[in-house]
Amino acid sequence: MTEEFYLAETKPIDHDNSVDKGIQECLRIGSGKSFITFAGAGSGKTYSLKEALNFLKTQYSDDFSRQGKQIAVVTFTNNAADEIKDRIEQNAIFAVSTIHSFCWSAIDGFNEDIRKWYLETIPSDLAKVQDEERRGRAGKASDARKRTIIRLTEKMEWLAEPRLFIYDPNGVNASQNALSHADVLKIFSNFLTSKPMMAEVIVNKFPFMFIDESQDANKDVVNAFFELQDAKPDNVVIGLFGDTMQRIFGGGEPDLGKTKPNGWITFDKKMNHRSARRIVGLGNQIRREDDKRKQFARDEAAEGYIRYFLLPQGVADKDKAEAKIRETMAEVTGDADWTDTQSKETAILLLEHKMAGRRLGFYDLWDKLSKSNKIKDRISEGKNTELNFFSNIVFPMAEASRKERRAELMSILRDSKSPLLEPRELDANKDDPLALARVAEHAFRDTVSNDKVNFRAVLEVLAEHNLLRIPTKLQSFVAASEESEAESDPGQTVAILEGEVEPEERDDSEIAAWAEALETDFFQIRNYKDYIDENSVFRTHQGVKGNEFERVMVVMDDDEAGGFLFSYEQYFGAKELSQSSQKKRAEGEETGLDRTRRLFYVTSTRAKNSLAHVIYTSNVGKIKINLIEKKFAREGEIIEF
Repeated sequence: MTEEFYLAETKPIDHDNSVDKGIQECLRIGSGKSFITFAGAGSGKTYSLKEALNFLKTQYSDDFSRQGKQIAVVTFTNNAADEIKDRIEQNAIFAVSTIHSFCWSAIDGFNEDIRKWYLETIPSDLAKVQDEERRGRAGKASDARKRTIIRLTEKMEWLAEPRLFIYDPNGVNASQNALSHADVLKIFSNFLTSKPMMAEVIVNKFPFMFIDESQDANKDVVNAFFELQDAKPDNVVIGLFGDTMQRIFGGGEPDLGKTKPNGWITFDKKMNHRSARRIVGLGNQIRREDDKRKQFARDEAAEGYIRYFLLPQGVADKDKAEAKIRETMAEVTGDADWTDTQSKETAILLLEHKMAGRRLGFYDLWDKLSKSNKIKDRISEGKNTELNFFSNIVFPMAEASRKERRAELMSILRDSKSPLLEPRELDANKDDPLALARVAEHAFRDTVSNDKVNFRAVLEVLAEHNLLRIPTKLQSFVAASEESEAESDPGQTVAILEGEVEPEERDDSEIAAWAEALETDFFQIRNYKDYIDENSVFRTHQGVKGNEFERVMVVMDDDEAGGFLFSYEQYFGAKELSQSSQKKRAEGEETGLDRTRRLFYVTSTRAKNSLAHVIYTSNVGKIKINLIEKKFAREGEIIEF
């Protein structure tokens, strides 16, 4: 059988050099040449962005510095922004920020326009919910709708007077005058397309704008940039860098790449500088079912290894089975590091955090929280405010307190804006400003000194002594928090991980899930934090986009994951597509199959040299047949365990 489907063709390392030259030809004020660069796995997307920035620095640094102009680089996450900052020489003409921060900087201060936007949009939202409530049945959903109606009605009343709006891209935007993360993007998109002065200000300040990971950037923002370029082609050059096959998050523009705006130039980076030929070949074969884009491996690239391990569902000891698989990969590849689970060059990719919880020791916490689909979805994106509050603030504080590291403890309290360190609290106790803080910290230390303490006890001592601001959805579990929050400054926020989202109105399922989760052992959070901070070999399928590892093991187990957004069983043909998915596919809508295909591509292309796919399935025989028919696997690459 021909090898063309399995081993990627090779090309010289400089095969894509013309792309960077083409991009540079666009980088001239008045060129009218905005562009989209499609860059698949390992193609050097960030390198091309860096080259474009260096070119602009050489051409415009002096002029832009005198004129107060900048080059905007908009990214999806803080991590991506930090990576770009690390790659480029620090220069005042570069403005690197997340999409939320960029949009907020543009609308900050337009308070009256923001107020009018809400007054125009809330009535339709309110009418929709009221109509749903009239047609709906009593129950939890009805209770949630009623709370939404009350919240929106109160918001309209509050907006009757002029207001000052605030926003914290890294915090909990819970006060009445704080914009939600989603609304910042909506308002920016609306203003950019409907207010000529806003467009004029943007292009005068940023004659060049780049959007990194454009496939995941909010579709309203991306389309607003398309309209901006169409309106002012001689004043701005906009460059998009990304890969539609690596669209993981839900807010991206699904049609990006299928069509392009008029006048835009497209560039296609075709090299994969990361992976061995066999792995690049698999990536190409996956894409044949989607956009049919094809990559080449480097001339000197090794052949590499891929193995598929098929296991029946219900395996009693998965840890033992997966350890045996790593031993087998070590034998197949001659690479003993496959058995080293501490290696930074090895990644074991799991579909859900819950799967890592079972393997690492925070399963009870996850099990309780996952009873709420809303919480489960947010954890899968690393965006659960309450859990991040415990992992990023409370746990480090507990460690510092238990080990009596005073300086570290005070740093955490300052960074998290502890109410006990507010000026009014310190002024009220001038003889000993930190007296209340010391009492609170001692009580906290006594509580966390118990290795078996549960989350509820920890939360209660924080609230009782007003040591930290409690996230909104946890306030109902601590009587003291309502009073302390009412007395606090509404402009203050709790410092949380990057990428946090606005906490929405309370939902019964979330409250019920947290009620149970708070009864579990608090120090599970240590294992959870080690996992989230990537101090273990385990990662999620979604969380490794942009990363690369020498060796990758992908664990696919729909039953254990228990999700509904992805289905490897359907993708590999062990189960039929549901009727609703068949209907969506017939109507041209995105299905779980499409999402799973993109996820399979992302995980498969993280590996440099060797890749193991571990598939737990209800039908080993069907999976084997379909892997071969799809030309994802050769006969000798499939091992039934």
